[in-house]
Amino acid sequence: MAKSGLSGSSETIKVLKELEPDLFKDIRKKVNSELKPILNPIKSEINSSVTQEMREKMKGMFHNGRSSWSGVNITARVSTRPRDLIFINATGVKGQVGFDYAELAGIRRRGPRRMSKPYTLNGETRRHAVNGQGDEMIDKLRTEFGKPGRFAWIRVLRRKPEVERKVQDIADEFGIKLSRRLA
Repeated sequence: MAKSGLSGSSETIKVLKELEPDLFKDIRKKVNSELKPILNPIKSEINSSVTQEMREKMKGMFHNGRSSWSGVNITARVSTRPRDLIFINATGVKGQVGFDYAELAGIRRRGPRRMSKPYTLNGETRRHAVNGQGDEMIDKLRTEFGKPGRFAWIRVLRRKPEVERKVQDIADEFGIKLSRRLA
């Protein structure tokens, strides 16, 4: 299995953040400016053509609630996680979680709950029985759009070689070590 990435980059970034905060800010600005031309077309495609498809095929995703579809915002940021120099985040806009639900629907780490989490409605704390409401949405999304990671993740993966080249160029420009050992 082929591996890609800059080993030791998280340690380098942590040290830079502590010792050279201005240099860290410069790297962050460079990552944002270099990856915007790659990520913005993905964002535009999802917010236009995918949103139109969603309107036609998933009418229930368009309502006034918090879980409605509102499009996507994609950002890249410098990471201090092991093995990663950057972190690409795709999430719904305006505090809406409809995109997040649709992107990841079908990934289950545990079985469904019998009762909902407590929520407040008209000043009263309530719970309701969960009767498979989400399963219907998951089945419809899987049928119409494929497996989880169906909107942003699959598009980012298609452009992965381009993203890796840009990140490698940034790492080279700023002299980030390519080994785990820091001098």
